Amino acid sequence: MQTIKTIPKILKEPIDIIVRGEVFIGKKEFEKMNEEIGYEDGNLFANARNAAAGSLRQLDSSVTEKRPLDIYIFNVQKIEGKDFNSHYEELQYLSELGFNVNPVRIPCKTIKEVIEAIEKIGKDREKLSFGIDGAVVKVDNLSLREDLGATSKTPKWAIAYKYPPERKETVLKDIICQVGRTGAITPMAILEPVKLAGSTISKTTLHNEDFIKDKDLKIGDTVIIR
Repeated sequence: MQTIKTIPKILKEPIDIIVRGEVFIGKKEFEKMNEEIGYEDGNLFANARNAAAGSLRQLDSSVTEKRPLDIYIFNVQKIEGKDFNSHYEELQYLSELGFNVNPVRIPCKTIKEVIEAIEKIGKDREKLSFGIDGAVVKVDNLSLREDLGATSKTPKWAIAYKYPPERKETVLKDIICQVGRTGAITPMAILEPVKLAGSTISKTTLHNEDFIKDKDLKIGDTVIIR
């Protein structure tokens, strides 16, 4: 049973290689899955990231196999009989072997080009077939990576740039009070469902009465969520 269909069973050339990748579910595939098999205890999956992670943790591989999991291979961990000078060369080679590699990779030579690449990806992210919340900038030269090294948790040759949170308008349909296990009452906003950052948002906390008064919130208002 092959639970992730895009992992090639046979590479295009014989090579001893260990790779690393990230499993995900594409936007359209996530929507379709929620329509067909996305109900658990009567609830839809909240977002594609959680659905992918939960699918990998399934003890029953037949359940995992039904989920539309995909993977992008992003690194060569170990390889026999072949040397690379740059990470970009590695990615090109991985693609040639038949691995699924993220198509959004932009080689840059200056900081100006890096900034332009980040801005371009941010501008185009709604058009991507998968969800992102940022862009990773990496040192391409592999020998320089060795010199820079890493901490116990993160490499010193890579940094993530996070994009501003998405913002969308929706309608405040109702305000209800939710009673917690300690008896505390929390007002909740019932919203016209809206898709935001890979999740469908239909309700949110309003914290307390003072928060509602301060925002002058009324049923029927158009609100911005992010």
